[in-house]
Order: sequence, then structure tokens, then C-alpha cells
Amino acid sequence: MSLLLDALKKSGDQQHGTGLSNLTLEDANPSRSGSSGGASARSAGESLFAAKKKKPAGMRWSLGLVPTTLLIALVFGSGYGYYVWVQIQPPKQQRIAQRTTPRPPSPLPAPVVAAPALVPSIPQQDATPAPMQSEPPVVTARNEDFDAPRNKPKARKPRSNTATAGVDIQRKIATDGITPALLDAYQAYQRGDYVTAAQGYRQVLGRDIHNRDALLGLAAIAQQQGQDEVAQHYYRQMLVTDPRDPDAQAALMTYSTETDNTESRLKSMLAEQPRSGALHFALGNYYAEISSWGDAQQYYFNARTLEPTNAQFAFNLAVSLDHLGQGKLAAQYYQQALQLDSSGNSGFDHAQAQKRLDELTPSH
Repeated sequence: MSLLLDALKKSGDQQHGTGLSNLTLEDANPSRSGSSGGASARSAGESLFAAKKKKPAGMRWSLGLVPTTLLIALVFGSGYGYYVWVQIQPPKQQRIAQRTTPRPPSPLPAPVVAAPALVPSIPQQDATPAPMQSEPPVVTARNEDFDAPRNKPKARKPRSNTATAGVDIQRKIATDGITPALLDAYQAYQRGDYVTAAQGYRQVLGRDIHNRDALLGLAAIAQQQGQDEVAQHYYRQMLVTDPRDPDAQAALMTYSTETDNTESRLKSMLAEQPRSGALHFALGNYYAEISSWGDAQQYYFNARTLEPTNAQFAFNLAVSLDHLGQGKLAAQYYQQALQLDSSGNSGFDHAQAQKRLDELTPSH
């Protein structure tokens, strides 16, 4: 029994000694064991880093081919369907713009800025015959030299320049008779037959070279035919007869290219001849050209008041009132202008004037 215990004891001592020897060998080579452990740790770290780096690239689509194809087709089909729906819808912004954009107003008629004496004056013909002159009273001559006694001294009376009392002296005033040729020429002008009218006016000038109506008529015909130089010639002929003729002055001021002192010159002429419709009309045209419609309306109104039958004056007054926003009054004078210019020789557009009148007149 004791021998068995001794044998086990020796066997345990040998194993213990072997373990010590192993520890001693490992401790004797520390560099080798350390390098081996570091290499293994570095290798493990690189493996872990590589695994993390390759993990996103290693992800794969989990769906199959058929579901993927169906999904792509669904996406494209939805996009195409939305595009078609947008195209068939009316543009909302355009409809709003059409609803909110106001309709532009029609342009206002332009005033007539030609020479104011565009239409010749109407010849005034006295239809009633001149009254018959009454028979002069019978004057009995009395000679005091014979009636008085011879022995009675003759009384001398102061001579007087006045007519003898009881004697009715009548003087026949020669009036400017309007010839039938002048009246025929005016009627031809109103019909628009300018050839016949010009022949009639020249026939009158052959009898009276200074006849104002004939000169004015020929100037108006030249204006209608666009012959401005010819028209100015006849206006200057009118000034030869009367240097202060207002129609000729106003017309030549319209043709003048010097506009620096137009306003002051016209006002100076009006100060001398305040009842000239042509001068008021010319000054109204000056203010209309610079869009001073308040002043233009005032002088157009004066011209129309002085010559209420002149269609030009009524039309330009309507235009000025229209620009000032007084539509009711403007419509009234548009209508007057159209009625006065039945022949269409006043220089304004009848169609445009009628259109503006219709716009200003409320429909019932």
C-alpha cells in the first residue's frame, strides 16, 4: 500500500516538473511568442475590416426577375399616365389671365388738324326781290327872286350843306351780288364734283379777281386734292385783298413749319378778331397736337359757338370732350358732326365717328 502511494507521488512530481519546464521554455523565447500573437491579431483585424468593407457591395436584389420587371413597368406606366392627364387638362393660369385681363378700349378718333377753312362758306343769296323804290315826292321849285317884290331887298341866307328840307334823297347801295355760277360751284363742291366746282369758281374770279368766296372755294378744293401749295396760293390771294382775313391767316398758320411762337401769334390774332371761328379752331388744333385737351376743348367750343353749322368744329369738339372723359357730351357732338357733314367733305372719318358714337350711346 505504501509502495503504491509512493509511486503516485513520484508520478505527480514528474508531471509538475514538466509543466515548469514548459513554462520556462515559453518564457525563454518572448519575442517569438509576441510576434506570433501580433501577427494573428493584425490578421484578424484586417479580416474584420475587409468583411465590413465588402458587406454593402455584397448586397443583392432580393426580388426575382419577374417582380422586378413588373415594378419597373408600373413606375413607367404611372409616369406616362400622369403626363397624359396633365396634357388634357386646360391651363388654369391662362384661363385666369383671360378672365382678369381687361379688354383694351377702342382708339379715339383723331381730330381734324387741317386748315380750318376746309369747307367754303355758303353763298348767301337773297331769295326775296328787292323792294320797289317809292316814287320820289314832287318838289316844286320856288324862286324867291321872282316871287318877292322887286322893290324889296333880297335877303341872303347862309348856304347849308344839308339836303333841302322836304326832299327825300335815296341812295341805292350796290351789294355784292352772288352770281349763279358761284352758287352752282358751291353745290358742285358739296356733291364732291370738284372739277365742276373749280370751273365755276374760276368763272367767278374771271369777273371779280378778288372774290373771297371763289378764292376760298378753290383753296378748299386744293386741300381736298392734297395740293397744299396751291391752297396756300389762294389763301395768300385772300390776304392781298384783306391782310387781316382770319380764315386765310389761320390756314397759313396751320401750314407754317415755324412752331416756336404759334400759340402767341394765334392769341395775338384772336385779340384783334375775337369772333373768328377759324382762329379759335386753329388754336384748338395747336393744343390738341400737344395733348392739352382742356385748352383744346375750350377753343373748339368757342369755334363751334361762332359757327354752329361747321361740321369740323363740332367733330373736334367731340374728340376733345371724349379725351376728357365726358362721353355723354362727346356723343352729342359726334352726332351733330355726322348730321352736318352729310356730303362727307369735312375731312373726318365718318365710319370711325359713327363707331365711337355707338360705343358712347347706351343701348336701350
